[in-house]
Amino acid sequence: MHLTVWNVPETCSEQDVRDFFERELGHYAKSVTVYDAGTPNAHADLELDSEVPYVGETVARELQSRRLAGVALRVSAAPFESEADDEHRRQAAP
Repeated sequence: MHLTVWNVPETCSEQDVRDFFERELGHYAKSVTVYDAGTPNAHADLELDSEVPYVGETVARELQSRRLAGVALRVSAAPFESEADDEHRRQAAP
């Protein structure tokens, strides 16, 4: 499960961002990739060590209330779709 975090402060280095999310997410942080660090477009992709959909949504809500270097984070979780859901949709289609 992946989360995208927007609104990462320009003042934070890639390591600052990585350390923050690893500390906030603990064992749920599988990987943290930071893009465009030090720019107004800085954002991060967080890969969670969980395949349970509600964990991603819960973590996204929790991170939404956090601040990094005084800036409120914006977090979005990718919608979860399993292969079983896809198969069910195909069978239900006319």
